[in-house]
Amino acid sequence: MEKYSENIAVSSGKITPGIISVIIAAFMFFPVDIMAQSGHKGPGDNHINIGVEDMSVGSDQKSENNQGKKTRIYTVFTSGIVTGAAYSIYHPDIEIIDNKEVLEILKEKCREVEFTGENTPAKDIIEDIKAQKDKLDGLLCLGSPPAELTSIGLPMVAVFRLWGQWFPLSYHHNDFKGKKVVTACLPVLPDKDRSLYLSRIDDIAGKIKLIEAVSKMRGLRILIITDKPPLGVWEPYDFQIITDKDVAMRSESERVKSGNSEIEMRRKEYERIFVNNLKETFGAYLVPIPQEDLVKKMNVQDEVKAQKVTKKWIEGASGIRGTNEEQILRSAKLYLAMKELLAEHNCQAIATEGYGSFPGGYSIVPSQGLPSSQLCTDGVVAVGETLLNSLITQQLGYNFTGSTGQNGDYFIDFFNDIAITAHCEAPFNPYGDGEKSPYIIRNLPFFEEENTAGAVAQVLYPIGVPATVVKIDMNNKKIAVFTGVTVSGEELFPYWNDLLCRTKVAIKTNAKALHENFDWKTFGHHRVTFFGDYRQEFIDLADLIGFEVVECDN
Repeated sequence: MEKYSENIAVSSGKITPGIISVIIAAFMFFPVDIMAQSGHKGPGDNHINIGVEDMSVGSDQKSENNQGKKTRIYTVFTSGIVTGAAYSIYHPDIEIIDNKEVLEILKEKCREVEFTGENTPAKDIIEDIKAQKDKLDGLLCLGSPPAELTSIGLPMVAVFRLWGQWFPLSYHHNDFKGKKVVTACLPVLPDKDRSLYLSRIDDIAGKIKLIEAVSKMRGLRILIITDKPPLGVWEPYDFQIITDKDVAMRSESERVKSGNSEIEMRRKEYERIFVNNLKETFGAYLVPIPQEDLVKKMNVQDEVKAQKVTKKWIEGASGIRGTNEEQILRSAKLYLAMKELLAEHNCQAIATEGYGSFPGGYSIVPSQGLPSSQLCTDGVVAVGETLLNSLITQQLGYNFTGSTGQNGDYFIDFFNDIAITAHCEAPFNPYGDGEKSPYIIRNLPFFEEENTAGAVAQVLYPIGVPATVVKIDMNNKKIAVFTGVTVSGEELFPYWNDLLCRTKVAIKTNAKALHENFDWKTFGHHRVTFFGDYRQEFIDLADLIGFEVVECDN
């Protein structure tokens, strides 16, 4: 195991000239223990049995449920003080901020995180972490981490303590690539610009909160309402289905035995990889139920409760167009049914087929557009068309932005440098807080006849603000991301709000690069828009979960 200098905690004070050379020599030539904050007892297991029909993962699968629990991060100290021993003699008034003081500051910044344990010698740290690995969500290393630490495989924030370590000898950034490590830089003495130092602290706290965002995925139960489990009709689209060598080499007898065509064999392989990666990356699971359960639940909804929801929607809307109160009431009953099924199955997110006009759904079920909009506004990720990669993107983003984002079909106007996301479902609160954007209740855009197929939302999102567009692909372990600024669609095309999907976001960006880099096969033709610039956060998230990041606008 690599050795590091002792964490010499010097808040302020003097060092006598007679011991300067001894300290320097000790630092340069004598390896000492790594210090750590180690946890020995964590929260008890909360196992859940989850069955996934027709999959290699069956009802005997169990996962620890992190829903509602604090994130547990094991903290390791590996840095010392190398400002030069004479520094404290010449400048005794300058505060030297040691690792323990930094940790206390971070505890205040990250109150939903449990920084575990007590100081332990180096010889015990690695084994202690390995023993607790299943109960830990990540690592914080104040100082450069040794190889044994990065190889454990837990998400890690590694903080280089400038002037606390000898940069060329102890900091090997390239060694962290592919190791679920994100980095930060914090000097052992504050910057002269105090605001800069506070920004450094906020940067570290923000990266810790990304580990928290990942940890909140553990034990996530996703209710998927479909007659084609486990992923539904639209995940994947046929053009996305992978064709790997294993599938191609399967024998004819295996195909006959399975009773599926070759394309169905590829779909099954896609489903298997998706479910396995979802479990291994996030510890999340799918809970498929038949659409008939939703229909039955919708048909027995209390009329008075549904009318209250309908009244709330109408009172909150800027207007109603192409639909009426009767259709809004139908969607209110669907909303209540979705909420009840979530509670009955102990699920925290929901995916449905596309109701109202899409194949695979029931034509007697009204559009899920308005119900999904309300659920997303409530902080419950809800998608139509069983777009599970979008759902995972929204849930992960919600865990650190507070917003579910807007999932939508993806268009590129590469001549005019405009990207567009568009759907008939979208949260009313673009930033996840109490501030809502204006919305109009409308009919589905795919019918000439009005007052049919329930109701959807046309949300009028802010213009001239930063936006981040993202998509996770679970099968290939990739994250696509680009940023831009929202612009007025009304200034781009006539009758913008009547074009296809009701809620649209137009973003000024490097669309020519998007066009050159587009990868429909991997990422499909939906993307998720978050309001705010979260490019670096999603890049860091990709590192923390071991995914490849694709910056599409570069």
